[in-house]
Amino acid sequence: MDDLDRTILIALTRDARMSWKDLSAEAGVSPPTIRDRVKRLEDTGVIQNFAVELSPAALGYSLEAVVRFRPLPGKRHILEKQIKDTDRIVQCDKVTGEDGFVARLLLRNIGELDPLLETFGRMATTNTSIVKSCPVRMRPPPF
Repeated sequence: MDDLDRTILIALTRDARMSWKDLSAEAGVSPPTIRDRVKRLEDTGVIQNFAVELSPAALGYSLEAVVRFRPLPGKRHILEKQIKDTDRIVQCDKVTGEDGFVARLLLRNIGELDPLLETFGRMATTNTSIVKSCPVRMRPPPF
């Protein structure tokens, strides 16, 4: 990866909808060069996709929670399936240590929390924290 690749990646992380013309002007190369470079970055797996970031609050989800799941003996695979099938869980990591999974959960209000967590009661114990703010959203790795 060279300086041109870095320039392209920085620009696209700011605005993935940037036109080839604007991107080429920012990078100081021709639009065909930009297209070729972006294609190569996609082909090599550096760029995995171009995504839309939605606002949970604008969609009516006023609360976010971080839930740590500790699987009960023999229930890890069932728990993992339930996590995958729960649409309110928008992110989940399988982790080492006592907790098997750490998930991010969206809620319209606090009253939704207990009923949602109760669906996991036969598979895991949970520990939940309500998110007050998010000083660092998911960001790209350093180049």
